Amino acid sequence: MSHLLPPNETARLAALNELALLDTPNEPVFDRITRLVTVLLGVPKSTISLIDTDRQWFKSQVGMAVSETPRDVAFCAYTVLEDEPLVVEDAQQDARFVTNPYVMTPGGIRFYAGIPLRSSQGLVLGSLCAMDSQPRSLSDQEKAAMQDLADIVIGEIHLRERLINEQKIRAATQQALTALHQSLEQRIEQRTRELNLVIESAYDAYLSVDEQGRVLDWNHAAETMFGWRRKEVLTRPITSLMFPDGITSDDVAMPVTGEALRRDGVRLPVEVRLKRFEVNGRPRRSLFIHDITERQQLERLRDQQAREDVLTRLPNRRALDERLPEAMARVRRTLAPLAVLFLDLDGFKRINDQHGHAMGDELLRDIASRLQRTVRETDFVARWAGDEFVVLLEGVTIDAPEPLAHKLIEVIEEPLSAGGVTLQVSTSIGVALFVHDAAETPQELLKRADEAMYNAKRAGKARIALARPADTSAPH
Repeated sequence: MSHLLPPNETARLAALNELALLDTPNEPVFDRITRLVTVLLGVPKSTISLIDTDRQWFKSQVGMAVSETPRDVAFCAYTVLEDEPLVVEDAQQDARFVTNPYVMTPGGIRFYAGIPLRSSQGLVLGSLCAMDSQPRSLSDQEKAAMQDLADIVIGEIHLRERLINEQKIRAATQQALTALHQSLEQRIEQRTRELNLVIESAYDAYLSVDEQGRVLDWNHAAETMFGWRRKEVLTRPITSLMFPDGITSDDVAMPVTGEALRRDGVRLPVEVRLKRFEVNGRPRRSLFIHDITERQQLERLRDQQAREDVLTRLPNRRALDERLPEAMARVRRTLAPLAVLFLDLDGFKRINDQHGHAMGDELLRDIASRLQRTVRETDFVARWAGDEFVVLLEGVTIDAPEPLAHKLIEVIEEPLSAGGVTLQVSTSIGVALFVHDAAETPQELLKRADEAMYNAKRAGKARIALARPADTSAPH
């Protein structure tokens, strides 16, 4: 393997290990990408590969029965070495791979495409890979689509790097503050000058208050965070500044999360660390306050991405799995039926075959928009997988779903002009009703709608099929 080591191997491995992704469980944010690669390129195998010291480990994989391979037989090792996208149209014709055991085995790798995955410092940690057992080429559109998906993975890697860096900064700050608190208890008078220097340069806001909660000290970070100058707050009670409900008088071993008021009335999400100490026998409390606005925004963004389909921006399957049980519970409470519409596009494969996956993606995005415009604001539209969609209609009458389903067929059949061509598909819809006394799980309800959809396809496509009624033996 020495001939395959890039010149920055030491730095590259250090960045990979610090990221702490190796040997971790599967995560939806990565699994969605590998599934999209197989769908967009029409290949049986896709991986997010990370190149360790002597192995290739898969953070996510589709169509692979193993979680890692030796590095010296990994195609991805060349992607890391060359620091650019690698496309091998026929591995049996490439001198680098013709003797590779994964190429020589029957049904082995013939086609490979790998896009480098770089850290924020530009170090290649691995690659987003697509593989096929048949030779093939990669169009410019397909390569661009792979690069777009790789950029999403890279964005997640960079997000984790920022979070790790923030944790390191916070840990270092907390360690310094802990040492500082110990020093305050033992040598408060002797180290006043050093204390003031540290407090004034601290990233967190620092407050010192007396037993009545009046401000005795206020650093520069507190001025920036809350908008009050130091001379304006001295001797004022903390309840009139940022904590109307006051603060605890006890030591807080772990950070306490809450809200603080700025001078302009804006509420800030904060973490507060509090410590009691004495100066000349008089009780004092020190508070270190950390603004966690950015962290909460990142957490909300990651939570949203975990429930949103990357291509259509519709709620994804995970979001549907959370919404459907809640909707069924409302049916049992309100007694108003719930309708589940399972849609599968007719002729979508032909669009991909004739015009390419980029055009197919454009059509899927347009159809998602049409569905949302057609249903009520209170209805729920999700992308199930591929060219399948699910619509939840709450609070409907028993005869209401069928006319809406006909309307959806009409809306989806409307042609789309894009890239100089006209794209048109139809849809088959299965409709399943859930009533308050039905004895079925969310999975069983979806299965009934899915089976009805296949009945509609078998009946000639562009049709609607009603699901068989569910067993109504649920307890009241």
